[in-house]
Amino acid sequence: MKVIVYSVSHSFERFLGKHLDTAIEFSAQLQAPTADPEQLYLLHISGMELDCYEWLLKHVSGKPIPVGVCSDLPNIREMLECVRLGAKAYCNSHMAAIHYQQMLQMLEHRQSWFPPQMLDETFKLAQQVVKPVSDQKPLDMLTEREKDIALAVGEGKSNRQIADLYEISEPTVKTHLTNIFKKLELKDRVGLVLYLKQA
Repeated sequence: MKVIVYSVSHSFERFLGKHLDTAIEFSAQLQAPTADPEQLYLLHISGMELDCYEWLLKHVSGKPIPVGVCSDLPNIREMLECVRLGAKAYCNSHMAAIHYQQMLQMLEHRQSWFPPQMLDETFKLAQQVVKPVSDQKPLDMLTEREKDIALAVGEGKSNRQIADLYEISEPTVKTHLTNIFKKLELKDRVGLVLYLKQA
């Protein structure tokens, strides 16, 4: 395994030289990747951000080239942009040697590596976008009858038992359940029971 490091920072080069026990070639000039399957690439994005983005877009995007991006001030926006452009790893430039070794091993096996804390933050952001926090209580969008029926399902009652309990027909219970599933975006009564347990 040979690591090509593109960086304009001498202090970063010294840091890697001290901490990595592997063959490293440093260059301040971005060059097209070679076809050598043994080569890994690290881009030190700090000080050459736009050039790095252009290089990723031109040479890496959509290709299985093992590239990691190192940043002096890592942040989610930059990480996501690098990933969008094809980077397989992203890290703090001055992280511990053991983490560099893990990252390089993952890159060598054509797998991804990202700082766990940044992944956690990214997932939290994604959850907020996918499932916005609602001011409504879980069952507020249901009518009173629908709430009664939903809670009865949560207690394990059958359609027949619910019909008897509220003195309505079974087809009416089924209609209410269909409306409940639609409003709460659920598929079936199992989903409803799980939803009620989480609410």
